[in-house]
Amino acid sequence: MEYILAAVVGYLFGCINPATIIAKIKKVDIRNTGSKNPGASNVFITVGKGYGVLVGLSDILKSFIAAQIIFFITGGDFGVSVFAGAMAVFGHNYPFWLKFNGGKGFAPFLGLVLFYDWKLFLAFLVVIAAIILITDYIAIATFSLTAFMPFYVFFTNGLKIAAIAFLLVAISIWIRHRQNMKNLINGTEIGFRGKNKFVKKEP
Repeated sequence: MEYILAAVVGYLFGCINPATIIAKIKKVDIRNTGSKNPGASNVFITVGKGYGVLVGLSDILKSFIAAQIIFFITGGDFGVSVFAGAMAVFGHNYPFWLKFNGGKGFAPFLGLVLFYDWKLFLAFLVVIAAIILITDYIAIATFSLTAFMPFYVFFTNGLKIAAIAFLLVAISIWIRHRQNMKNLINGTEIGFRGKNKFVKKEP
């Protein structure tokens, strides 16, 4: 019953999509603009930096709050709480009200990391900033950090349930980012600053 409750609470929290809400308020069709993804990075690029930050923080809080609620309800069951946060990522990626075609999951993944270990979360922010400054591509940070997390959880704490949850989250995020991977390989990925670094300038 605890896992069912965690799944329901986490998924419903994840289904909240502030990117779509803000884009509609700003009269921007987020599904047909930029990367066409209803997530923080696309809002950042197409609607505005401030709105992108707001969406990112909201998406981070979705999984964090879901995990905290289950942690409180279960009296501190860390494994079930991480599972709830993982389900929030799935809700973000596959919201029922957007025909199961939502965001790409990196922001709520960070929220789950925040719940798991706030110090690690801060370290991830530093790594993300460094990767963006060096490469301009947040997708590189996405692939590397999501791949790192399941192994970190398993080998540092041996929490099999939490490690499996992070692994499933990583797979979901990689699937949602498969076009980004193709774009990186082909040199057509749009950078975090809204530009394609590989586009040749006219003389």
